Amino acid sequence: MELRQIEYFLAVVEHEGLNRAAQHLYVSQPALSQAIQALERELGVELFQRVARRSLALTPAGTLLVPKARAILDDVVAARDALSSARDLEVGSVSIATMPEMSSDAVASWITSFRARYPDVRLDISEVAGVRDLCGEVTTGRYELGFTTRPVPTKSLEFVELGVQRLLLVMPPGSPAPSTGRLPLDALGELPLTICSLAQRENDRVATALRDVGVEPRLIASMPNRHAQLTLVLGGGVHAFLPLRMAVQARRLGAVVIETEPLVSVPFGVAHRRAALSPAAQELVRHCKATLDAWYAAIADAQSDGASLIDAADAAYDDVHLPMNP
Repeated sequence: MELRQIEYFLAVVEHEGLNRAAQHLYVSQPALSQAIQALERELGVELFQRVARRSLALTPAGTLLVPKARAILDDVVAARDALSSARDLEVGSVSIATMPEMSSDAVASWITSFRARYPDVRLDISEVAGVRDLCGEVTTGRYELGFTTRPVPTKSLEFVELGVQRLLLVMPPGSPAPSTGRLPLDALGELPLTICSLAQRENDRVATALRDVGVEPRLIASMPNRHAQLTLVLGGGVHAFLPLRMAVQARRLGAVVIETEPLVSVPFGVAHRRAALSPAAQELVRHCKATLDAWYAAIADAQSDGASLIDAADAAYDDVHLPMNP
């Protein structure tokens, strides 16, 4: 039995005759009739009986074959789709936009396992000025994925929450650390701060958190990116609120990292159009979430044993972000 014969059989069933089925299939009626007769000979049963000059009706055997034939075609279509998706995943591409708050190096650190498993997938990562620009670019299709903090200012996009970005206070090397390991926000007083000039949403969140406890932020320097912020902090005399991932790196470079009370935080994730994502984009989002979930779980375990947030994050960071395993 050939797949073509199954397709022809179902076409005759659906179009209730050879003539209309032949027109639908773009084959001659004699060729279609011969294919049906060959199928009947192979199966050893009649599948149709003529009920009028140009009409055919299913025999009991033909009626039994219909659901089986449809299942065969459904399986073939599913197999083709799966193979097509696998091919697209192996050699596809994903365009990604990030906000300054969700920097491109952060996204890159979350997808190491994806890059190890799919080295031929091209990733194009760009930073945009803010959440409205990001959502606009994703909506128009320029980027397939947009990593952003919440809220997302459009109802036309889907949002997959990945986690909560926690901002820790990063102080110059040698700064005195509080004995409790934590510093109340209202104790910051005249502490000089540097901000990332493009990360406006994050800056607003920090400023609001400080003002909520009666502290007016003392901004000393506005820098073009997080790395410039950190360089300035390491040079001494100024402080910055940086996300947990970068706070780990800062401490390894000698900075003093303090958890504040309350902790400044904001949920984040990835936005995309409501249409289905490409196989490569779906898999990339899955790997990002798996990396972050593993890190958060390891942090929670260490904290339950008494570790501070920064100690727990530092201890778990390399195991989660750096191994190149699928």
